[in-house]
Amino acid sequence: PDLYFANAQHCKFQEVTVPNFNMFVARDGLISYSLRATCSISCSLDLVNYPMDRQLCFIRVISYAHTKERLHVRWFSNNPIGKNREIGLPEFFITNIQPDYCDGTYRYAITEYSHRTGNFSCLMASIYLERSLGYNLVQSYIPTGLIVMISWVSFFIDRRAVPARVTLSFTTLVSLTTLGNGLRYDLPQVSYSKAIDLWYGACLFFVFLSLIEFAAVNSYMRKCEKYVGFARQL
Repeated sequence: PDLYFANAQHCKFQEVTVPNFNMFVARDGLISYSLRATCSISCSLDLVNYPMDRQLCFIRVISYAHTKERLHVRWFSNNPIGKNREIGLPEFFITNIQPDYCDGTYRYAITEYSHRTGNFSCLMASIYLERSLGYNLVQSYIPTGLIVMISWVSFFIDRRAVPARVTLSFTTLVSLTTLGNGLRYDLPQVSYSKAIDLWYGACLFFVFLSLIEFAAVNSYMRKCEKYVGFARQL
């Protein structure tokens, strides 16, 4: 059968140390054919809730030229998908793998002026993924949270220590911006805001408010000192 992985970017047969395939013909004429292949499957990710997101990826296997009348594929009734429990992903937990079908009507034999349409039999494996929060917790949430709390130290510094308070506020603001840009550098460039972007925005907002608080307090106290000076002259 001319089966192929419909959403594969790259795929190759295993040839270590020889081509890995097996063909067995039973006495009743049943033919069993199996092989090993390594494939890179494309999966569209929804990163709105990143890094607390859950993803659903698919693996689709379909015939290239034979319609459903000529080639019908189906899953085994018992244990259709096998998974090695010792193999995992560094960033995701595989919560479930579910077999399904994706039969549909597709065009084939396409030429410049004509094409044919037929029903094709298709297998689909649904892979449910849950992102591990450990890396982002250590690299993103804890450092940025600590930087925000460091910016609050300026509230306990004397209001007359202008250089100390300004330096602390600007240092935390620059550090938070640099850390956020570095951590978001490896993320895909999407047109919508992710959950981690909202977190960084909130952290920047709190650090900026600490700087605004100092400016407001300093301006208010200068006005108070001015009025106190006028009162003493009177």
